[in-house]
Amino acid sequence: MTHLICWKRALVVGTALAGLASPVWAQTAQEDAGASEQPQAADIIVTANRRDQSDLSVAAAVTALSSELLEQAIIRDTQDLTQLAPGLVITTATSEATAATIRLRGIGTSGTNLGLEGSVGVFVDNIYRARSGIALGDLFDVAQVEVLRGPQGTLFGKNTTAGALLVQTRAPTYDWNGEVQAAYANRDSLRLMGALGGVIVEDKVAFRVSGVVTRRDGFLEDRGTGREVNDRDRFALRGQLRLDPSDRVSIRLIADYSRKQEQCCAAIVTQNGARAPAIAALGGFVPTAFDEYVVASNRRYQADTREWGLSSQIDVRFDKAQWTTLLSWRDFTSARNTDSDFTSADLLNTPFEDTSDRFFTAETTLKGTAGPVDWLVGGFLFDQQTDQSSAILFGRDLNRFLQLSFPAAAARLAGLYPEGGGDTRRDFAQSASGWSVFTHNIVTLLPDVKATIGLRYLTEDKEGSGRFAFNSPACGRVGVPVGAQLLCPTPDFDSRFEDEQVIGTAGLSWEPTSGALLYANFSRGYKAGGLNLDRTGGLAGAAGATFLPEEIDSYEVGAKARLLGGKARVALTLFTSDITNFQQNAFTGTAFTISNAAEVRSRGVEFETTLRPVPWLSFANSVIYNEATYGEATANAALRGRQIVNAPKWTWQSQFMIERPVGKGGWTTQWAANMRMISDVNTSVALQPEAEEDGYFLLGGRIGLRSPDDSFDVSLFAQNLTNTFYRTIIFAGVLQPGTFNAYVGEPRHYGVEARVRF
Repeated sequence: MTHLICWKRALVVGTALAGLASPVWAQTAQEDAGASEQPQAADIIVTANRRDQSDLSVAAAVTALSSELLEQAIIRDTQDLTQLAPGLVITTATSEATAATIRLRGIGTSGTNLGLEGSVGVFVDNIYRARSGIALGDLFDVAQVEVLRGPQGTLFGKNTTAGALLVQTRAPTYDWNGEVQAAYANRDSLRLMGALGGVIVEDKVAFRVSGVVTRRDGFLEDRGTGREVNDRDRFALRGQLRLDPSDRVSIRLIADYSRKQEQCCAAIVTQNGARAPAIAALGGFVPTAFDEYVVASNRRYQADTREWGLSSQIDVRFDKAQWTTLLSWRDFTSARNTDSDFTSADLLNTPFEDTSDRFFTAETTLKGTAGPVDWLVGGFLFDQQTDQSSAILFGRDLNRFLQLSFPAAAARLAGLYPEGGGDTRRDFAQSASGWSVFTHNIVTLLPDVKATIGLRYLTEDKEGSGRFAFNSPACGRVGVPVGAQLLCPTPDFDSRFEDEQVIGTAGLSWEPTSGALLYANFSRGYKAGGLNLDRTGGLAGAAGATFLPEEIDSYEVGAKARLLGGKARVALTLFTSDITNFQQNAFTGTAFTISNAAEVRSRGVEFETTLRPVPWLSFANSVIYNEATYGEATANAALRGRQIVNAPKWTWQSQFMIERPVGKGGWTTQWAANMRMISDVNTSVALQPEAEEDGYFLLGGRIGLRSPDDSFDVSLFAQNLTNTFYRTIIFAGVLQPGTFNAYVGEPRHYGVEARVRF
């Protein structure tokens, strides 16, 4: 009943603020030359079809987030985008780098297995980021973010089944410009961002350099080590060159570098199991409250990453065509160690986990018009090398803990768990390569009717191995209970996965009047299969070492329109998607298991509107209803018909902005707020009842003062203003049946920010 009342209040507030909408209004601020102008909810130029188009003319579900909206909503990194982007859910588990999941319309692949690819592709300046975790980082000097919902196969690099995030950074121009931004917030949070760009050779060569530094204390108190964990310590730098050797040729070169040195990621306890007294007997901390930012561990959490990349985009323009070539090289490394049992007793530890990923891509497209056909053809290839070395070792308290847990076998367990033994070495390696050719064409059938036809042929080849070393004396020992036989030997394996597919899209759109669009689309999507890069990969022979690709059939019907003389915009989308061979990766409490033994159907409706009744006031809202459920072909009968992991049925988001003059000197005040509410979710792949999380409401806001020439502004800001406590992933406790742990969202964050533009 409490949640129902909360929902009713939220919907009343949302209706009063906006009447249901999409966050595209922020790009209109620059059009406000004066209050006498007719207010407009401006067109947004998007690249969802690899063409510059008004979002109202794109026959697909796409949301554009402008740089101003990102600033007003205090969007500082990729994970913050969930506050604005309809249907977007981002979660991280043991590591942001290797255990992040991005979901759209409920679809995403959970877990830490490096063999899995993301269901949502992330493209920064048109360059594909190979893993969801690699894509999570600071957003700085960004021009626009586009969120594309539904399969993306015929236009964007690697194929994805759920959607894509397109991040465009500010490109160099021939005007000197720059900015410096500084923010200080609670938990000693400091963020410094700067950018500078200008001309090197008039009309021929321009540059832009930008960077950001972020520091913040942790928000989790570690009762075991006395530290504060889940902190921020990040640095990123980007340099660009723009070359225009002729009127027909443009070249953009980008080099970027980023690093993180953080203590992440700790998990609280949400429920104590029967073995909690054994933890207490060993001197470990056992919580009695489960809604606090308190954890307990016996070792430091380390999460260090380094990434750098080089990319180029070459555009050659002909009279009726344009040829674009994209080349990129990205190099990613991470070093992690963690307390594997999430207690202050010394049971299991991961003293090291070293991961590297090197990724090369090349893409070329040729597009143009020929009569009624707006055509595009292209090719894409990639080459990737992934390596990981890690260990999970017995701690000094493990032997005593298991004796307390299995008292009848205590004498037989003595000495079977040597400190430093266990899974002493696990090495994974994978080489992957592939290529594809594709076409995407928009055909004008009648002046107001267009058809879209796209196809892609692709082939992929992955080859990899797992090598293991063990020191586990209890395994196979007579009289040792099965539950006490830990980290038992796994056979080495070598495996290969090869595949080829033809996927595509077809659609029809009708523009009944200027500023209105009706459309219907079908897409066949694909997400690659691959190798099971986990210790379970060698347990079932060749069959256990690989998994199948996901395939999706998606149908979408939508309508978009500009109303009330341009003061309002609406977008309505109905969708249904059927996924076969859905890739599951579930944690059992001792290991991750991966399978394709499931089918999923995601179906629902997305309703977005924007309202700008007067030049100084803007509203935006979106409401999504989504049933993302397991189908009848799912092997586990207990899952059939149930909503899948971290897929809320209801999502409501709202933003508003007010900008008013102060006195007669030209200064203005800005008032902005963003709200998000989701309904109940289950945060466990296995849909355990203990992993249910109630729906919650998040509120952020900003109050600012801006100078007449827009060269200076200062503001107060807050995220999670109501200090809502919420859990993003709840999972079975390690070695503790009945115990559950959880990763939690960040508590209230507030501070002051100043910016100077020049």
